Amino acid sequence: MIKCLVLLTGIVLIAKIEEISAEIGDPNCLISDVCVINPDGTVSPWLDFSEDTELMVRSENILTITQPNKDTLKLYLEVIS
Repeated sequence: MIKCLVLLTGIVLIAKIEEISAEIGDPNCLISDVCVINPDGTVSPWLDFSEDTELMVRSENILTITQPNKDTLKLYLEVIS
């Protein structure tokens, strides 16, 4: 499912997210096709210096997860296609 993730650092991402079983303290969220939502509302690839398309993060590093609005979802789908 595609969701917006607000990280504790204040960075806002949009990505496909899946919860994974893991030991306490280990990364337990698989995010893929990750993009950043910029302050001006545009969407761009996150960590564009890497060819990795899947990343593991700890849910403890995520402040909240929300549903993207239609405009943001459209921009995201254009970027990842």
